[in-house]
Amino acid sequence: MQKEIEKIFVNLIQKSLNLPNNYGLDEDGNEIPCVVIKAQNLKLFNTPKLQITVSTVSSNVYSNRKEYFEQDDKYYERLMLNDQRIIQIDIYSRNNEARERLSEVQMCLASTLAEQLQDKYQFRIGTISNATNLSGLDGGSDINRYTIRFNCLSWSEKINEVDYYNSFRTQARNKNDNIFADFTIQGNEIIEN
Repeated sequence: MQKEIEKIFVNLIQKSLNLPNNYGLDEDGNEIPCVVIKAQNLKLFNTPKLQITVSTVSSNVYSNRKEYFEQDDKYYERLMLNDQRIIQIDIYSRNNEARERLSEVQMCLASTLAEQLQDKYQFRIGTISNATNLSGLDGGSDINRYTIRFNCLSWSEKINEVDYYNSFRTQARNKNDNIFADFTIQGNEIIEN
């Protein structure tokens, strides 16, 4: 996966629910978000319309490995990470839209577009999601709020060129474990130290 998982879910929800990029600007000139990655300084509830945030609640790494390979007379390391994430989607509105469209958000996770994105970006969405009504959490603010949580398996890869085999220092020892030569191998050359 070479794209943030949260951005993938933002795009999926936005396209599936036919939502705009934003709702314009408020009176202070701040953008009114529609579907966004959850952030600390995000200003929500500044519109009666539907607002959705996406975040990773936790990540459990179950495989972190590397392998080396050669290509065009250069050496590379491939770093690979597999993890299981709990993704959280929060749906808010001051009107009934959050409650009315909750099932649409859940259904988009199993849509054909979701399957295409999973294949393209090499991740998998768990088939069971849990939704919780958190509308009373904000007291008398009259905000409808629903939270959906589900598992997501993701895979990441990074390739770096390494100087692993091109140059290294070594020693030669006799059978008594005494050093009789200290040298550096650089490419096909041996340089005595």
